[in-house]
Amino acid sequence: MSSARMRWVLLAISMVALVIHTRAYWFVTDDAYISFVYSRNLAEHGQLAFNVGLPPVEGYTNFLWTVILAGGIKIGIQPEQLSLWLALACALATQWLTVRIMDKAIGAPTACSAIPALLLACSSGFACWTSGGLETQLFVLLVVIGLDGVVSAVESPFAIVRAAVALGLSAMTRPEGLLIAGVFGIAHLYTLITRRNERAQWIAAFVAVAAFLAAWAPWFVWRFRYYGYLWPNTYYVKASGRWASPKMGQEMMRNGMYYLWVWLKQTKVVLAGPIILIGLVIGRPRSARTVLAIALILLAGAYVPYTITVGGDFMGLHRFVMPLFVVAALAIGLGLEWVLTVIPIPSVARVIVYVAIVGGFAFTQVGLTRRSMEWGNWLPDHGIDTPSFLHVYTEDRAAIGKAMAPCFTDTDFSIVGGAGAQPYYGRMRAIDVFGLVSERIGHEEPRVRARAGHTKFATDSLLAEYDPTFVFSCYLITSSSKPSPSLGCGGYWFAHGYEQVSMKIPGMRQQGDLYTFLVKKSRQFQCPGLVK
Repeated sequence: MSSARMRWVLLAISMVALVIHTRAYWFVTDDAYISFVYSRNLAEHGQLAFNVGLPPVEGYTNFLWTVILAGGIKIGIQPEQLSLWLALACALATQWLTVRIMDKAIGAPTACSAIPALLLACSSGFACWTSGGLETQLFVLLVVIGLDGVVSAVESPFAIVRAAVALGLSAMTRPEGLLIAGVFGIAHLYTLITRRNERAQWIAAFVAVAAFLAAWAPWFVWRFRYYGYLWPNTYYVKASGRWASPKMGQEMMRNGMYYLWVWLKQTKVVLAGPIILIGLVIGRPRSARTVLAIALILLAGAYVPYTITVGGDFMGLHRFVMPLFVVAALAIGLGLEWVLTVIPIPSVARVIVYVAIVGGFAFTQVGLTRRSMEWGNWLPDHGIDTPSFLHVYTEDRAAIGKAMAPCFTDTDFSIVGGAGAQPYYGRMRAIDVFGLVSERIGHEEPRVRARAGHTKFATDSLLAEYDPTFVFSCYLITSSSKPSPSLGCGGYWFAHGYEQVSMKIPGMRQQGDLYTFLVKKSRQFQCPGLVK
């Protein structure tokens, strides 16, 4: 079989491997349900809001993903399922695009073009966040489409236009899309400068800028008018506002550096450093390979300090830096191709080298996948939660929401911890104590924690101004075989007309099945499973 045909066989193998690997996770994390609430309210009520009838707050950062899921709801496909299968389709498309990009960079189709796709399939982090229900893989796909367009534009100038459209859509999927659009724009400048006599390149570049603005600007104007702020509320919650202590800002950056170190270590990128370096520095001037290397270097150079500044992420296995998985995979592919071209070895020996490298990486990732989803592996590492914990936490909150859904009234309002599965399945009007869906918490509260995504925590006095019926952010989960616990966090609320109640929730697995929380006494709350 020719090397050109072999790459398609290897791509098919990588796709099957990714499907199998992803199914080892196949869960929806609690944060995904935040977008599901917005999607459902858009589909059912025409409001892109968390609480229908109240002033909208932009508590999501994935507009395009949310709207796509709303379209699914409209045709009867629930987001819990659509989000998983759509993310998997995006990841498979990303694998195929890496082969295209490698073909163009190398200058000929070879089996080595499939190496990045194989590495992505083996990666625990890439497989985990192909699951999860989040917009991660749609964002990565749009970024890679943009990268493919930048590389293709070396020989086909108007390929930059499709890159611009994809990057405009990426900026509507995650705020980092703007950063990446700027990075790839700088990379494309190299093509414009080195081919400055080619008029078509400049015409295509101007068309690309117009295409980007046509895709992104109308949406940005709409969201500014709809929500009233330049940035999503999630930005003001996670990355804005004064610190309660100056040391917290430094701690946040240390957490970001630790987050990146864990990525380097768990993905074995730290061991592949020499090959990556070769892949990024070897190339002929003005070639597609050189443009690809420039784009990858600039992308990593922008993403690394950005990640450090925001403290990384609280979700394990590196969801926040998913574009860097593609950067590393492509750089390794380029490096291997050059080394095995320079060293005169038979084709069979090359295949053995590919198998050894990919197989060795896969072996390390099998163990990582098993550990990351091991039952009881719930202790955070420097504030980074394991996928196993994220899974069981979400399942328990979903169980609570389902059990309590029949017991809520239209006038009830709740304070919750996680603003995801519990409000989604309970169909609750609510805000979360971290402020993702609360404008007041986002803009008024200081940052009191150096944990990514959880820097703000509302005071009881501010929360009380919402006049909540339920306070689920002050809770305990224990076994129903033991007496109901006393809530140590309830002092303020006990003095303001609230009482603690307990419910037996079938299906909860992490800590027990007895859920104790606060409810306004005047509500005279009744619900099946209530423990007197």
